[in-house]
Amino acid sequence: MKVDFSKKTVGGFNYELTRGISLAATGAAEFGECMETMERIQDNNFESWTREWGKTADFVAGYARSQMQGGCRSGARAAYLRASNYYRMACFYAAHTDPRHRDFWSKSRDCFHRMIESADQPVERLQIRYGKALLPGYFIPSGQENRPTLIAIGGFDSTAEEVYCWIGAAARDYAWNCLIFEGPGQWGALMDNPGLVFCPDYEKPVGAAVDYLMTRSDTDTEKIAIIGYSMGGYLSMRGALDPRIRAAIPNTLVVDCGAAAREGMKGLVGHEVFMDAMFKLIMKKNTPARWGFQHSSWVLGISSAHEWVAAYEKFTLLGFEHLLRGKPILFLFSEDDIMDAAAPGKTIVTGILDYIGSLDCPRFVRLFTKQEGASSHCQMGGLSYAQAAIFGWLEHALCGKALPAQSSVEEAELFIALFGKYGGASGAAKAKALAPSLKFV
Repeated sequence: MKVDFSKKTVGGFNYELTRGISLAATGAAEFGECMETMERIQDNNFESWTREWGKTADFVAGYARSQMQGGCRSGARAAYLRASNYYRMACFYAAHTDPRHRDFWSKSRDCFHRMIESADQPVERLQIRYGKALLPGYFIPSGQENRPTLIAIGGFDSTAEEVYCWIGAAARDYAWNCLIFEGPGQWGALMDNPGLVFCPDYEKPVGAAVDYLMTRSDTDTEKIAIIGYSMGGYLSMRGALDPRIRAAIPNTLVVDCGAAAREGMKGLVGHEVFMDAMFKLIMKKNTPARWGFQHSSWVLGISSAHEWVAAYEKFTLLGFEHLLRGKPILFLFSEDDIMDAAAPGKTIVTGILDYIGSLDCPRFVRLFTKQEGASSHCQMGGLSYAQAAIFGWLEHALCGKALPAQSSVEEAELFIALFGKYGGASGAAKAKALAPSLKFV
């Protein structure tokens, strides 16, 4: 297929390539391997994506084994990390009923484990007890005693191994511990615990992760923060309801999943048979829609489009605002995220502003622009900008360090412009009213 980096709709082939190739910053991708693979893929053809990324992953995993057998641990370590990423990409569009779905995912995790076995610095594998389930994860120690810890979780379709490349590896460079885990509905947790689909009250699995941190002697248990990516923006904000978590970073903010689902299906809600039929037609030509429903059938346990809307009804942050009182929050917004929020309707964008305005806590905002190359969903393509902003702010919020000087006037103007661009006149007015109460980083 012809790669077009300007097309970055989440769930589309171009975005998923951007997402995969972004991990080159941590050594989990090679530009040449990625582009040669894409040459063999047919646009909107799930089978070709799965097959060709599987071939590339197999080749790189074989190379990793040969490097290890030859005594080159560094070469093997790097190749295993890339193979892990490529296997993740291979299983991304495979239906959960396809045997390759589990096979490629298992190989992705296995390659990651082989990588950390030969790593120069420790990455601990762990399992967190959550009811009758065991949630898989990793702990990356800072290498220093009594340091603060960032809990990092993915979203609707990410793996713990991918989150390691987004933020876990960087945490050590910034002298932070990082705990990464997969909760209900996420790849590793659902693979290890069949039927453990997404739940709205994510403060419960996050609470189990905090319980684990309380058992460690090398962490400052008074300085625990949480970040969540994509749908993890919602999951992390629910997790932040736990009073032991002192700061939160939703990347990006998802306020009410049910409202977004209803808005996206506007005119069809209440007409279940018609909705299901229409969505089947949409999926034939719309890659993100087809992938989104296919993945939802596994992680939400649904079988039809109308169930998709119903499943999200309880996924909301509304009504819990008082439990976040006084807790500093950093809202990360990439321009494409604001645009995507507006796709179902501008009321979703204005709802984000209403929610931020309703919170009684220190509120910070970081906007990521096209100039930085970080405007795509969750800053894919510009992860280093996000990492610097995240840890700079965490040092301020939990460790008392000053924030880097910023032109708050310019940032406020950009905030108003972006929310006005995608939220219309109402979005611009609400952003203008809200901006003076925010701090921009």
